[in-house]
Amino acid sequence: MNRFIKKTTKKKDFKEFYNSTIFSKIYRTNGWGGKKGEFYSGSGSHNPSIKGYTKAVANFILENNVHDIVEIGCGDFNVSNGILTALNEVKRDYNYTGYDVVKPLIARNRALFSSSKINFVCKDSSVGNIKSGDLLIIRQVLQHLNNKSIGQIAAKFKNYKYIIFTEHQASEKYGNAIAHNKDQVTGKETRLANRSGVYLDREPFNCRIEAKLFAINEWVYGLDANINTYLVKNITSKQEAK
Repeated sequence: MNRFIKKTTKKKDFKEFYNSTIFSKIYRTNGWGGKKGEFYSGSGSHNPSIKGYTKAVANFILENNVHDIVEIGCGDFNVSNGILTALNEVKRDYNYTGYDVVKPLIARNRALFSSSKINFVCKDSSVGNIKSGDLLIIRQVLQHLNNKSIGQIAAKFKNYKYIIFTEHQASEKYGNAIAHNKDQVTGKETRLANRSGVYLDREPFNCRIEAKLFAINEWVYGLDANINTYLVKNITSKQEAK
């Protein structure tokens, strides 16, 4: 056994190495599109309607006294950069921390976007601790993970007042033809490839969805589908629970 393998035999270390390898290869081979050598997070992050999403999230931040923002799976930062640009335009004070498991992607984001208010961290967010805050953003990330990793991330929701997550889901017109939370191997494809999707309000996750904030229609795998954005709100007082 070589020295490198010995260093990754611990379960936590192996999992971080494993997910990093998967997503690093996707970006390196342009598995989600883009030009050769370009970091590109896929059509969902570059949809022409993305400005509507960034406006909706920015307005939510402004209206709900959100200052400390954390993102799991910041990717090429095209989407959240739009949100933060909107906050800068109205001179809103905030701190943003973006996590991703791809080391060269994080290095690129740091070089292009880091500031006194914007920070990037290379980490598998399903493993160990990540920064707490007012708002957690997870956009089209869970659909690429297995159920175990999704559950590990959902367990961290308690550290945030608000969670805004976005998932590509098939139209409701398909009914029972679309399975909820059918497990899959972590990787490039979304669950829609297997006629499924991530639904955090269903078993085995059972999160309380407060509202749908935004939707973008985008057909995929021959299915009429939407990129749906939802709000999860943690109950922080007895008054809110009434």
